[in-house]
Amino acid sequence: MRPEFRSRGGMALLGALVLAATTAGAPPTLRPPLRFGVVSFYGPRLMYLKYQPLVDYLSEATGVPWELVLSRSYEEATERLCKDDLLLAYLGPATFLRARRSCKAEPVACLRTAGKATYESWIMVRADSRIRKLSDLKGKRFAFGDPFSSSSHIVPRGMLVDAGLDPGKDLRCVYYAHHESAAQAVLTGEVDACGLRDIIGEKFAQRGLRTLAVSGPIPNFPLVISPHAKPSERAMLDRALLSLPKTDEKVRMAIAAWDEELAGGFAPCSAADFKEMESLEKRLFGKRAFTFQEKDLECQGRAE
Repeated sequence: MRPEFRSRGGMALLGALVLAATTAGAPPTLRPPLRFGVVSFYGPRLMYLKYQPLVDYLSEATGVPWELVLSRSYEEATERLCKDDLLLAYLGPATFLRARRSCKAEPVACLRTAGKATYESWIMVRADSRIRKLSDLKGKRFAFGDPFSSSSHIVPRGMLVDAGLDPGKDLRCVYYAHHESAAQAVLTGEVDACGLRDIIGEKFAQRGLRTLAVSGPIPNFPLVISPHAKPSERAMLDRALLSLPKTDEKVRMAIAAWDEELAGGFAPCSAADFKEMESLEKRLFGKRAFTFQEKDLECQGRAE
């Protein structure tokens, strides 16, 4: 039986900053904004609140207008980056690996959420659940996020496999568009457990969920540059994301006021930092892990 999949929200294009450049005796001309893409990890309103301050900062720090572009799916974000529709994209670890395989895209910098180069995936249940260990999930319903999500699908799925469970056979897989939707489904009793990124799990721990298991460290989210970028554009982003925050206290203070996911700033990183994630995906999905479509990564079958 095919797994269940909850529908996604529509694509939103948020924010547009356009600067007019003029020359003496010539009419004003509009410079098209550079495009910063983000996968719709959360609902559209939360996406704007989280990421628009970063886009505004890029416009100010580079002197070039930028706009925020939300992709409906992880696949769409990768395709846009590889086709040069985006100059920079904020991708999850697993999505970055696909972009690298598809078009040799490379990270400019990685997040330092709460000052850390890594984050975690949490498997959570209701606080009043009788489930006490991962093996208790046999025969239950598990809420995953997008199939390409590192912390809401790939890593928790690996945790279940390591606990001796075969997702799709030993438990029912249900897919949701956003982490919050998966967590809410646990609260309402629609499913029995879910996989979440740690900062989302912390919020739902205050709303009635309990942590059942915690993953090992996952490399933090990379900001990935288009393989078609000019050297001058790479240098511009290196300066804005890595150099300026080190030397300008006002910039550091501004970044510290952003959403907690971004407030720790950025650090250099490379593809080598994602080797363990690459190995996990190969173990779960085989040699074709990075060429599969989203639907190909979904759990098949159902719990008995």
